[in-house]
Amino acid sequence: MDPYYELAYALESKSICMFVGTGFSMHVTDLKAPSWLELLKKCAKQIEYGDELIEQLFPDNKPVMPLEECASIIQARMQSEGKCLHSEIAKIISKLKLGNGADDVKEFVQRFPDLKFITTNYDHLIENGLLEDKDSTTYSIGYPVNRQQKGVQVYHVHGSVKYPKKMVVTADDYFRFINRPDYFSKKIQTLIEENTTVIIGYSLGDINFRAILSNQRSNRIHDINRQNLFFLSRSEVDQNVKDYYDRSYGLRVIDNTEIDDFISEILDKHEKIKDRVAESKNLLMPVLEGKNKFTDTYLKERDSFFEIVATLSSNGILISHPDVMKFLKDVLRRKDNFTSEDGAWLQYVHLANWLIHLGSIMDIKETPLEEAYLSAVNTSFGNMSKKQVLGRSWDAFTAWKIGWYSLTYDNRQLIIQHFNENHISADGEEVINQ
Repeated sequence: MDPYYELAYALESKSICMFVGTGFSMHVTDLKAPSWLELLKKCAKQIEYGDELIEQLFPDNKPVMPLEECASIIQARMQSEGKCLHSEIAKIISKLKLGNGADDVKEFVQRFPDLKFITTNYDHLIENGLLEDKDSTTYSIGYPVNRQQKGVQVYHVHGSVKYPKKMVVTADDYFRFINRPDYFSKKIQTLIEENTTVIIGYSLGDINFRAILSNQRSNRIHDINRQNLFFLSRSEVDQNVKDYYDRSYGLRVIDNTEIDDFISEILDKHEKIKDRVAESKNLLMPVLEGKNKFTDTYLKERDSFFEIVATLSSNGILISHPDVMKFLKDVLRRKDNFTSEDGAWLQYVHLANWLIHLGSIMDIKETPLEEAYLSAVNTSFGNMSKKQVLGRSWDAFTAWKIGWYSLTYDNRQLIIQHFNENHISADGEEVINQ
């Protein structure tokens, strides 16, 4: 199951947050927005003997030290000449305008006024560009806290061009920002915790990106859940790297995807599910409270499980909560049993996709779900076939074959260990050994 189902539910439930970096600004300005390195080089050129300093700090266009430390050196040189690095950066950034390629993003942002943006960018391309005259509320270091927000909310984590001296630029700025948490930084963390958050426009090695994940990890050291944190990458990300971020931070990577394509996928899925979001919540909550029970007819539908998980996520309910796992344990066992009924052909592939999706968003080992999950995996592997064999599902095999690496690393190891101790078919071996 692709992640767009959950993202579409979050969008309709008004619980989606975009955490955007330099790559996002570059996209909406047709690559006119400078990278952090390019920005520092532009500022250094304003210093006497600036070209020599650039060569010392960025030989072959590669920084000799972290960029925030390079910024500190440039700042010291500028101050000696009566100039201010923060102000010069603000002048450059303030001139940025939307490009012709921003139309899809602009339409998306204007269509959904309950979006939330967190950004380390200093520019106001979201408020003054993408939104034009639409309502928005800006928060930043140096701003008074607005308690009557309107429209799209934009949180500038590192300050904005409106108050240059408050911008987080140099190593000292970063040190103060990280070591003196205030209302604003705590609010940002709360937004990430309470929303489905998509990180866009950062590289995996970006200092800001790493800081985001470190905060996330420290707040959930005993519960790394994969329902609410996504990373969008334009390029392909190696599976070993995906496994690292999955195991360490509960991060789900969507790679090989441009920003416009990402938005198009969400909108396409949103169009299909938007009318079911309120109904799904009304169905789920009484079941979680033990007042009702899902009917067999509903659980035999292909998308019922995905609706359940997306509804949990969009309402901030962790799937790893003991009460939720107890409920899901019952759902899994019932779905497993459906595969033994007459005419259960569709249930085979449903079960495979459900197990793959569940295995992608939480680690199963040593939870109340482990026994029921492995039992269902055993059933699913036993009912699938690579070839078109009577009584076996080739669609279920295809689902497992394609979805195997969607599972978390620990869940893949759990299944492999299970089949090391139990019989597995040649087709099952092909899945787990690919």
